Amino acid sequence: MSKFFIALSCVAVLLVLPTRVFIPCLEAGSGTTGAQFLKIAPAARPLGMGGAYSAMAEDSNAVYYNPAGLSAVSKTEVGATYLKYFQDINYGFLSAVIPLKDSDITAGGGITYLIVPDIEKRSATNDTLTPDGRFNATDTALTLSLSHRNPVPSVLESLALGANLKLINQTIDDKSAFAAALDIGGFYKIDERFSVAVGVVNISNGVKFIEKTDPLPLALRAGTVYRPPVKDLTVALDIDQYFIDQKLYASVGAEYLVVKILCLRAGYKYGYDIASLGSTVGLAGGIGFKYYDLGIDYAFLPFGDLGDTHRVSFSLKFP
Repeated sequence: MSKFFIALSCVAVLLVLPTRVFIPCLEAGSGTTGAQFLKIAPAARPLGMGGAYSAMAEDSNAVYYNPAGLSAVSKTEVGATYLKYFQDINYGFLSAVIPLKDSDITAGGGITYLIVPDIEKRSATNDTLTPDGRFNATDTALTLSLSHRNPVPSVLESLALGANLKLINQTIDDKSAFAAALDIGGFYKIDERFSVAVGVVNISNGVKFIEKTDPLPLALRAGTVYRPPVKDLTVALDIDQYFIDQKLYASVGAEYLVVKILCLRAGYKYGYDIASLGSTVGLAGGIGFKYYDLGIDYAFLPFGDLGDTHRVSFSLKFP
């Protein structure tokens, strides 16, 4: 266990220090951050477990959940997710991971997009708002990822570190805003049953529309995975602390491999406004199929009065 505490201490320093250097106003108080689409988690497999995935992210989903997990990917892999969100909002996520030959480095990347179509535009005329055409709102993020396996082999052989560079663009009608952000993460496999992960996401100076700059949703993400003696069962726990939004989420989930090609998932995410949305918000369930190197996953997440959401994801590995 001594190695575990050494790993946790080293990773904590690496993760917390940038937030103190680049974001000096973390305790500035409650507020609304920009680029909220960055908080929408993609991929059906993680969400079928309530989003408890940062220490399980050993596939192309690690591009979003924890870039350090990319180091565990042994084959080139691509993934895709599509979501029809509330009020005809279209959301998609594409990812790819490439282990570099004869190297401890794994490269990856992803594209996230969100489109809100056909919004009514209104203009002020004689102190009244009158219809003045339609417009779209589009959010995109290009993510470039790198992970290093065993960066300090003389100290911790099972430690992996990773980072994302995000290039963000938001467009509302004919106005655009750009921003860059950094994610950093660590992953440590204690033994065959336990793994832990920690990361900081969306480190940035913010996104500026016209004259106003909004901070991005900076968050600390930590998680653990436990594989109990029950064969083919995995249990995971995640905690996401959003600093500027002053919001805490806690996720717990499980995945059970029924047969070689079929697994079932269930989870719960604490932190949603149950009083406004209903008692079912936070619940999650899913199913996954895997045939050789092709994976198909589905997740169902009820959101009370807002409606239910369905995610479908595909993944493919190449020799």
